Amino acid sequence: MIYVSEEDRKRTALAKEAARAFAGMVGWMPMPCTSTMPSVLADFEYADSVNTVMAHWQKKLSLTGLIKAVAECRTDLLLVEPSHVSGKQAGNYISLLLCRDGEVQIVTGLCPWLQEPGAPIHLVTNPDGGDEMRAFMVDRSGIRPLPTLPWSTAEAKRLGFWTARRHWELAIGGHYA
Repeated sequence: MIYVSEEDRKRTALAKEAARAFAGMVGWMPMPCTSTMPSVLADFEYADSVNTVMAHWQKKLSLTGLIKAVAECRTDLLLVEPSHVSGKQAGNYISLLLCRDGEVQIVTGLCPWLQEPGAPIHLVTNPDGGDEMRAFMVDRSGIRPLPTLPWSTAEAKRLGFWTARRHWELAIGGHYA
């Protein structure tokens, strides 16, 4: 049996709020996962228009179960994970489970990047991670890999991460326009 503490419940609630806010920022309208989907997805929401499950961190979450569900449903899954809890807000990261040609690809440690309000949101691997960076565009059409990174200068890179983080924080607080 897995013990779920008050801190775990708080972290789960923050991740769920952040997942819903992110869905709104990219123009998705997710609904609760249906009973025909694998039970591991029961607590999450599904954006039918982009064939993507919006998931959020839970202590009892099974990565193996999520991978099997994504492969079975041939859907993508966007998982929001708070990095730590501090006060009301937590820093959030995103992981993607992408079903492509029957295979599930896992991309972790993604941060949102936004050129300007109203522009498409990009997910980019952690810029401080040391590995080769990867980028994805996320919009009303779904999740698509990009051949190059979305910025052209170091200043644009820094500003884009800052802009995306601020807009996501505002969206979580209910003030995103």
